[in-house]
Amino acid sequence: MDRNIYVTSYTERNVLQKQYGLEHETFVNDTIGYDGSVWLLFARSVPKRINGMFVDTEANTDYHALCLWVNWTDGTLLGGEMYPLGFHEMNFHHVMPLGEDILLVGARCRKYKDGTAENNGVLLKKDGTKLAEMCLGDGIESCIVTEDGRIITGYFDEGVFGNFGWDQPVGACGLIVWDARGQRLWENKKYPIYDCYAMNVDEQGALWFYYYDEFHLVKTDFKRDVIYRPKAEGCSAFLINRSHTALIMDGGYGRHSQFYRYEIKGDQLGSRAPADVIFREKPLLLSGYRFRGAKAVLTDPDGRMFFIEVI
Repeated sequence: MDRNIYVTSYTERNVLQKQYGLEHETFVNDTIGYDGSVWLLFARSVPKRINGMFVDTEANTDYHALCLWVNWTDGTLLGGEMYPLGFHEMNFHHVMPLGEDILLVGARCRKYKDGTAENNGVLLKKDGTKLAEMCLGDGIESCIVTEDGRIITGYFDEGVFGNFGWDQPVGACGLIVWDARGQRLWENKKYPIYDCYAMNVDEQGALWFYYYDEFHLVKTDFKRDVIYRPKAEGCSAFLINRSHTALIMDGGYGRHSQFYRYEIKGDQLGSRAPADVIFREKPLLLSGYRFRGAKAVLTDPDGRMFFIEVI
């Protein structure tokens, strides 16, 4: 069986920036939406890290979102639309569609001595009009919005154990599901999540998450859980192929640029084998990757984006 992933076309991010007048903006992050759209977040300026380490909560800058429609079969770009999201104090890191609106989420937020906290989630209309603000907690590693409008947040260690004034962190449980207005619907109560390293959702709506320090991969429909043990430490992302017969994960600590494929055999995983991304008959060096279900946005050091759905 050929375990490799083959891509045949690409889109250049710097060309898109020029096309939409964003050449002076800084690329922040990308996301795959619930509807298969690809979203790119751009900021006029990005604040420096505090002491070279901690991400500041304030940016005080303008944001733009670029929504792309792609052909997931051949990886070609079908079209795009740019949305000016206005000026915001918060330092945002994630952008994604929520229904017909746009959700921005910041990874960090502070709690003040008077008990108030920064709102690091904001729901906007596509013209930038603010609809709602919410505090989703400090230390957000990743965020997913589902088709039915739920917001899922996974937290890294500072969000679990506390920093930036949080003695009782919102994300102490490691993983939370919210409604569209920031009201808590579900939280992890079973697993010792000290850092939610990666998560994904499949086409049936099941949530998959991989966490430190047990390095287990859990699939849940919020009624029944399946626990997989991939025997890999420190993985940062994974993909579930469309037929649900295989799992593709990065290699973990020291091997994030290498992917591995596992066969899914019921409630067990088969042994892992290397899986390269192949472009023009050569393995592709990647600088970034974003997964949702079986879909992947793969980026090389030149800013070329490759879109693929793994069957």
